[in-house]
Amino acid sequence: MLHLLDETLEAFLRAEVPLPGRDVDVAFEAPDRDWGAGVTKPTVNLFLWDVRRNLEDREHGVEMVEENGQRLRRQPLPRVDCRYLVTAWTTETRDEHALLGSVLETLLQHREINPEHLQGAYAPVRPLPSLAVAAADGRDQSDFWSALGGQLKPGLDVLVTATVDTGALAAAGPPVERYDIVLAGVGDADQHSRRGLVAGRARDDEAEGTPVRTPRGSGTVSNEGAFLVPAEPGDEVVVEGDKPRRRKVPAKGHIKERGR
Repeated sequence: MLHLLDETLEAFLRAEVPLPGRDVDVAFEAPDRDWGAGVTKPTVNLFLWDVRRNLEDREHGVEMVEENGQRLRRQPLPRVDCRYLVTAWTTETRDEHALLGSVLETLLQHREINPEHLQGAYAPVRPLPSLAVAAADGRDQSDFWSALGGQLKPGLDVLVTATVDTGALAAAGPPVERYDIVLAGVGDADQHSRRGLVAGRARDDEAEGTPVRTPRGSGTVSNEGAFLVPAEPGDEVVVEGDKPRRRKVPAKGHIKERGR
């Protein structure tokens, strides 16, 4: 995942700043003294120095996804905070500041990385990576550069919050098409009644609120084009649209519509 995020960031900056490949290099090595001595071309360095789980944006529960036509369920994908030190390297300080300023301007204009920049297997992962130039935390950055063995220079602390696709998918069961409700008599467990509810789908010409009736009760079409009415196998379900239609409830209890 991290190498795909690196490639995604490079594609984003090259397209949005822009950073033409023939004019500017993009590197991810630690910007220490030895590396800096070997730079011969204007370079933007993206040094990943901190990775940790994001607990503020995490979601709970189970979400449904589709893969190869199969409905699957999974835990919400985790989010990870990746902090990059972004620096510019040129032979002239004025050019270095201009290059770093262009990168800063681009980062401030975008809150996330657009889908067209996502690379490889990372392309379908959602939510999209978010971007933020981290606020100052009051720490002395000279200690950071001392740890790298380099000379203090201006840099951007860029926070990228990325979604990690763990690939933990499990097959989901079929959609619920029939509900059986059993009501027990108060004070007498031997007395109870049973009520069945049957789900169905409306046609494109049957709008929200279209009445649906059966011998056992009635309902209406929802804003999602579905209905749920009291019925048992063999009952007739009537959808009272502009062109009323009738269907028998089959043994499985689901009303299958023609022309959908």
